[in-house]
Amino acid sequence: MHKLNSGKFLLIAALNIGAAICASTFLGFALGWLATGREEAGFLWGDLLPFFQFVIFAAMVDHIVWAMASQNVGGKIVTRLPRLALQIASFLIYAILIAAAINLVFHQSLTTILGASGVLGLVLGFALRGLVADIFSGIALQLDRSMSVGEWLDFQHRGRDMSGKLLEIAWRTVVFADRAENIILIPNGEFANLVIVNRSRPTRWTEFGSGIDLGAEHDEVRIRAVLQGALNKTAQEGAIASNPAPYVRISSIKDGGINFRMLYCIDAGSISPVKVNHLVLVNALQFLKAAGIPVVRTQHTDVAPPANVSTHHIDQPQARLAMLGSVRFLSILPPNDLATVAAEVQTLRLQAGHQLIQAGEPGDSMFVVSEGGLAVTIDKSDGPVIVGRLWPGDCFGEMSLFTGEPRSANIQTTEPTVLFVVKKETMAAIFAHNRSLVERISE
Repeated sequence: MHKLNSGKFLLIAALNIGAAICASTFLGFALGWLATGREEAGFLWGDLLPFFQFVIFAAMVDHIVWAMASQNVGGKIVTRLPRLALQIASFLIYAILIAAAINLVFHQSLTTILGASGVLGLVLGFALRGLVADIFSGIALQLDRSMSVGEWLDFQHRGRDMSGKLLEIAWRTVVFADRAENIILIPNGEFANLVIVNRSRPTRWTEFGSGIDLGAEHDEVRIRAVLQGALNKTAQEGAIASNPAPYVRISSIKDGGINFRMLYCIDAGSISPVKVNHLVLVNALQFLKAAGIPVVRTQHTDVAPPANVSTHHIDQPQARLAMLGSVRFLSILPPNDLATVAAEVQTLRLQAGHQLIQAGEPGDSMFVVSEGGLAVTIDKSDGPVIVGRLWPGDCFGEMSLFTGEPRSANIQTTEPTVLFVVKKETMAAIFAHNRSLVERISE
């Protein structure tokens, strides 16, 4: 940790002061390399002590540079400048002061030193040309402001699609952390030649999509509305952005099927696109099932009759039966009783903004959401407050159905909605011949 009040800096400062006191005591001058009595003091005090003064002075200057370039962000020390730039500055500080020490303490010509270092550098540069290329590529990457530490990048490396958070551009490698927290090191020279997609710029939102194939015999307007509801629920859960708003498009039509593409924006740095794809498809399947729209594999035959759309429509008893069987409170019913409910339920088709239930009013029915969405609100002194959302597959009003209690909240549609209404008379007839169901439901 580079701080001017840290123990390390205080130790370096103490060594500088101590070396100056020793030089003044044994050589007669605090700047040992300028003292006139160096030859009489011998090699230890006359040469090594002044050389040591240069080294510890370089350490102090280096520490000051790092301290000035560091800042505290959220309890963590970070640098205002790229670490590689500071490391190069450290190298130059030590190189210059040690070269000055060799010249002033040991009276060696700087020209000779630079000439020897040039020949040595040429030999080492040829032998370590790959390493040198990585170092200079690292410098170029540090100067490139199109990406920064902490941003999420996508790229293809050696035939593999990779995604990771940029942690550091070091002397030789670029350091990433993938979504499994594995550390990935890529040589700077190789990374500099890759095509990079920066998911964190110009904004943190990146558009992704999830696709689903359905038969062309279905009403595409209705399907897009159902899938839009699934996206809205996923946005309400916080997995995708609500602004920019998600939307549904038809991607392609092929072999009697339509590919629907659900497009949405996510912050790729905070959640995995694979996980979001899973959540979107789970909600889409749930909403399609609730709407009575099957997701089946298309079977190709030489001669096939036209698809019978009505067998999959939610107005048909079999479609309603499959949907109602997945609803809590109804899933425990025996098959015969569930079939009775499916045959006797009423279907409500409501437009957005319809006030379905008012708090405090009496009620004797339960509602099951098949398509669309509703908002649950309660009245406060400063106006209604949304306390929940209802989506396909949810049910509400069961307390009024079973106990006759007044409605406890206001419920209004937020989009075109299809509901099933389960009447008290239907459930009363079922409970009359099967008392054990009452106990199971109360549990």
